[in-house]
Amino acid sequence: MEPMKRKNFVLSVTTGAVGLALISLAACNSGETTTATPAPGGSVGNANALVFVNNTGDKTLSSVALKGDSGNVVVNTIDAAEFENVTLGDMQSTDGDWVFVNLGAANKVATIDPLTAATPVHEVNLQVGTNPVHLFRSRNDGEVVWIMNDGDNATGTTTPGDDLVNCATQGGGSVTVIHNSHLGPGAIPPRVLGTTCILADGHKVAAFSTSPKRVFVSSTTAGEIAVLDDDETSGTYRQMIGRVDLCNSTKETCDNESTKSLTTAFTPNSSEPHGIRSSKLTNKIYSFQEGYKEIAEIDPATLQITNKFDLAGTPYTGYGISPDGRFLLLRGDTIPPTGTKLGVIDLGTAGTPRTDFTIPELDGTSTGAFKFSPDVRRFYILAGNAVTSTKKDRLFAFDASRLTATPPVLTLIREIGLIAGGDSVGFAGAHSIDVLAEGAGEAKYIAVSNRADKSVSIISAADNLIKQTLTVGTNPGAVLVYKSGGTETGNQASN
Repeated sequence: MEPMKRKNFVLSVTTGAVGLALISLAACNSGETTTATPAPGGSVGNANALVFVNNTGDKTLSSVALKGDSGNVVVNTIDAAEFENVTLGDMQSTDGDWVFVNLGAANKVATIDPLTAATPVHEVNLQVGTNPVHLFRSRNDGEVVWIMNDGDNATGTTTPGDDLVNCATQGGGSVTVIHNSHLGPGAIPPRVLGTTCILADGHKVAAFSTSPKRVFVSSTTAGEIAVLDDDETSGTYRQMIGRVDLCNSTKETCDNESTKSLTTAFTPNSSEPHGIRSSKLTNKIYSFQEGYKEIAEIDPATLQITNKFDLAGTPYTGYGISPDGRFLLLRGDTIPPTGTKLGVIDLGTAGTPRTDFTIPELDGTSTGAFKFSPDVRRFYILAGNAVTSTKKDRLFAFDASRLTATPPVLTLIREIGLIAGGDSVGFAGAHSIDVLAEGAGEAKYIAVSNRADKSVSIISAADNLIKQTLTVGTNPGAVLVYKSGGTETGNQASN
């Protein structure tokens, strides 16, 4: 068997009644088998949505067929040996119907084909940079994934945050770009396009602008944002073309580094950027500086900071953005005694007003993961199960359709009790969520992992009740809802 197993196949393509390409293949793929007849709905293997579950305890990956209120079933679990027996990290799906999984300790990213076989198939682990932590699908090409390499974080190392695989000379962390194409005739397996060193240390996250096509990568320790070219037709594609120094002279003493060469590292500052988003509405980039408790708005063309939202004195410690790009969703807590606090900044209204919500049902909770449905009509947030919380194991479903009112309104629909999960451990929460959306972005089902119970619960978005709970692996963590074509139509929930 060759390492790149997808190369060894014979393809035939037919067209179903709904006009979808139906793929039939005979493949050499880790012992999985394919069916001779394509399943109804477009896939030879999987016609239903799938829930991928990162089992943090046994380092396996389970997949659950999400069929509806009933009939959901675990279809397979990929063994830890396929992932080189390291802990699985972030997961991401692409327009090409692939699923990618970070393997931080192995400095690799695993590629999963969820579509063409009877069950999802692990294909190959691709070498990237040191300690890949997050991965992001490009807004400019949904078949391209950018991987954030945080670098060596071992205690006592002389090069903390450096990508020792690719950037030993330059220093700093890096980003790696992977490309895949759609399954079908002439398809190319996922492949690494290259790795770019960005001179900056610290945890990295990314956001994309579409005009111009750029990717913005923040580095927490360095206190800066690297700007890379995301235009595949450009001669500088994937190269660093600029930087944004996030140092705020009203918060600390700053050096003027605007004229520094792109080959010279900036002086680190205390801004601690962690959390970066792009807005479809304003075409601006928004970066949250945890050290300053502020959000900076950046023009992607000029790379100038055009606005700042000072959150000092508020409980907010994190944020997300609505899929339409209009609202920055603010999240924080005051445990003890009052619990999770939510607010929004309205980017679509003059003066960008902030609204702070009063939601008594969140009292006693700590902050957890949250998701918007793509149509921005539903918002879901987990209770975080912090040790100090008095209310744990809850999912809160909100009607977000009146955020556009004056002032914005966020209405609780139901408080959903979850299977008891105990206290959160580090970054491994008691529960994780993702949303299945269909049609024009309407939420249909919510998948919730239950760490202590070794299970995943399927909740209907119609009545917000648990319909079925299935046993998966040990200590299930992150979940990813996958459906063929979902990313291309924008039907993937966002935080």
